[in-house]
Amino acid sequence: MALPLAHRHIQINAQSGTSLVELMVSLVIGLLVVLVAIGTLASTRTASRAVGDSTRLQQDATTVFRIMGRSARQAGAWRLIDTATGSGRVVFNTAYTGIADNPTPWQPIWIMGTDGEGTAPDTLTIHRDSQAQVADSVDCIGEASTDLNGVRDTFSVDNGMLRCDGSGPTQGALALISGVEDLQVWYGLRQGGGLRYVTASELAVLTPARWNQVESVRICLRLVGELTDNPGAATTGCQAEPIANDGRLRRVFFRVFKLRNVDA
Repeated sequence: MALPLAHRHIQINAQSGTSLVELMVSLVIGLLVVLVAIGTLASTRTASRAVGDSTRLQQDATTVFRIMGRSARQAGAWRLIDTATGSGRVVFNTAYTGIADNPTPWQPIWIMGTDGEGTAPDTLTIHRDSQAQVADSVDCIGEASTDLNGVRDTFSVDNGMLRCDGSGPTQGALALISGVEDLQVWYGLRQGGGLRYVTASELAVLTPARWNQVESVRICLRLVGELTDNPGAATTGCQAEPIANDGRLRRVFFRVFKLRNVDA
């Protein structure tokens, strides 16, 4: 007699998987992570470019003020010359005439300027005595002066560039830096126990003219960056005038230089 087969229980395990909803949620989360990463990268790049733009403006201002400061601090310097007696004694070079003669009282003028019309940039001319064989008698572009009467540095703004016209062999003004929107200059005159700063136009109409009494010069530069995507870039200029926000970074820099050779 055949024995009945033993009854076997076979357990079938149900297969588990990811539902469509779960898949869509995972895709959305992944996409959000990617978008956040891209946004962070773009923001970092924008901030880095803005910092680079600002750093360049700061470096340009430092470079220019070093050149202008060197010229201003030496304004009116007279060289010493040997006397004809052969005693070894020296005297100041009385043949030095500066930029022009101040008639009352007579004294060479070694700093002068002009005001730009309205809010246009000013110009500034600084002068000092020179000697052809002295190696450091160089102008603002580093050339030895060919004018035996002195070294002349004339600073101006043209077509967005700060230029200097020196007294060396190079003809015409050369650019020192670009991205310059404004150059404003004020001249310090002694008044009581302090200094009063006036513009070139205000100084020129004083009676008598007092160019030879200028003791210091206050200079303002307004520089503009190259990028056009800087948010909140509106600012005020050298004369506190509002500057429209066009997305370009601007910086306003002030410096005051003492004219060391003025008899205050």
